[in-house]
Amino acid sequence: MTERILTLPVSIEQIAAVIRQMNQTDQKRLLSLVPELQRAASQSHGPRTEEQARAGMEILRKKVLESLNGQPLSYDEPFAGNMTLGQYNSLSDKDKSGLWDQWEDTDLTESEEKEVRSDALSAG
Repeated sequence: MTERILTLPVSIEQIAAVIRQMNQTDQKRLLSLVPELQRAASQSHGPRTEEQARAGMEILRKKVLESLNGQPLSYDEPFAGNMTLGQYNSLSDKDKSGLWDQWEDTDLTESEEKEVRSDALSAG
């Protein structure tokens, strides 16, 4: 049986919010599934520079664009609540962080279903 994985543009803040919602058992399981996290933490030499962060974001941007077959998401695409992707991207980093703080306690299993484009990929 082949497992398909849906690749979405995900921010570090989104990943952190999900990890914070995990119980300790799930967090330990995550570390066993991604041992690179433990190695990175043990080899950390302090916070990344702005240049390192930009380089990492550029690599991520290229990977996301590649997974979308070179077609970037439309800025008119719904993103969260009544906000489009363009509206979200126009927010300051502080405002984005504030939104993720608000969303941190959101139970993702109770999310409202949304209509998607006909060419969207299924996660399962």
